[in-house]
Amino acid sequence: MLRTLLAFGHNDLKSVRRDSLLLSIALTPWLIVIMLRLAVPSLTAWSYTRYQIRLEDYYPLIVGVFLLLNVPLMFGVMSGFLLLDERDDDTLTALRVTPAALSGLLSYRLLTSALLSWAYMLICLPLTGLVALAQVPRTIPALLLASLFAPIVALALMAFARNKLEGFALLKGVGVVMLGPVAAYFISAGWRLAFGLLPTYWSTQAFWAALNGDMGWGYLLGGFGYCGAALLALWWHLRRTIVR
Repeated sequence: MLRTLLAFGHNDLKSVRRDSLLLSIALTPWLIVIMLRLAVPSLTAWSYTRYQIRLEDYYPLIVGVFLLLNVPLMFGVMSGFLLLDERDDDTLTALRVTPAALSGLLSYRLLTSALLSWAYMLICLPLTGLVALAQVPRTIPALLLASLFAPIVALALMAFARNKLEGFALLKGVGVVMLGPVAAYFISAGWRLAFGLLPTYWSTQAFWAALNGDMGWGYLLGGFGYCGAALLALWWHLRRTIVR
């Protein structure tokens, strides 16, 4: 099993190095950190001097948008596009003669996309300089929940797109999933649950609650249940219509 995982990992590294799109996805989180670290403090001082706007009040929103929403999306797209490439190359067809290997590859893709998302967010969060280091441990469950968006994206691409071109078209609809939590940030608590159909809603709300000193257990439990059900439904659809 370990040898198989190492073989998958080695093949992925080669694929990422060869594909400029995938390589840029892997590097983008670090560019986000540099941008937030350098630009936001200057923008904070300018906005207060010019308009008396305290941008510090919106740091949780800024971090949530750039890290919790974008990082899992990037790794989900990377994992999904790798699967689409392997389907185009008939790699998945060859693996169908060994169902365990096919299931292992899919499980590996989904697990690594989630783990990489979680690790990147956990490392990048304090590096942005917008969140105090003492606050980071409280956000770990919310970051773990946010990382589940990566395998959801990967499965959705694999289940509903036949190639990368259709994958890009499918990603146009992701804007609603990304902008929904931003809208919920400015809406009163009574109306926020209207955005609960979006998997990104639960993780961002749990993250913002954690930064305010509340673990947000309701958001965590609801989010893990909702994202778990979404993953199972997408996995079932994929196995039924594509992988069988």
